[in-house]
Amino acid sequence: MKAMVLAAGLGTRLGVLGAAMPKILIDVGGRSLLARHVEFLVQLGVERIVINTHHHADQVEKSLSELQAAVDVTCVHEPELLGTAGGVRNALEALGPDPFVVMYGDVLFPDPMDGMIDGHARGGAAATLAVHSADSAVGKGVVETDATGGVVRFVEKGAGSAGPALINSGFYVLNPDVVERVPAGTFSDFGRDVFPALLAEGAVIHTHRLPRPVIDIGTPEGLELARSLAGATPKLRGEV
Repeated sequence: MKAMVLAAGLGTRLGVLGAAMPKILIDVGGRSLLARHVEFLVQLGVERIVINTHHHADQVEKSLSELQAAVDVTCVHEPELLGTAGGVRNALEALGPDPFVVMYGDVLFPDPMDGMIDGHARGGAAATLAVHSADSAVGKGVVETDATGGVVRFVEKGAGSAGPALINSGFYVLNPDVVERVPAGTFSDFGRDVFPALLAEGAVIHTHRLPRPVIDIGTPEGLELARSLAGATPKLRGEV
């Protein structure tokens, strides 16, 4: 099993901190998100990890050289941002011909993904998405499902209601042909472009429901919550 960690974002919501470093290198409880993600994926059985870089790519590469990961970790640089799906398409050669994991690099996952990979293999879906319940859908990517957990519709950020909903958790198991459809070198987003197109063609997309919400550390509020759960950490100069 191989995995792609999406880490090319600019971190604009985090102000000074996001401008100074990639979100994946932010400290949470004394360890970077990068170190936490690598450990999480190794425990899941992943044997190769691919990370896309753009914003302060040199910092990511330096951190990886110091990490001494137990698995092969490869960086694929994006001179221009390609979006979530476009970034994976750009790294598809390094991910190989078998189903692989996609993990959003600015999300902290408090629960293991036990059974998700095996469930994808058994279910015959083109994609399996981790989802969680949230009291509000504002600013979130919403996933609407049927009684069996199959996806029937996606509602992207900004179009959701204030009420409770199932939220896209930012962790997928995908068949390679899901991403091969994206033209190389073009900007493309999973929730806005790729997944809705799959549904329109009649493809099956399953969900894997998480017991607790994931934590988006791409906002000051989310980062504060993640750090409070992991233990207090010192703030960086200029950080608010």
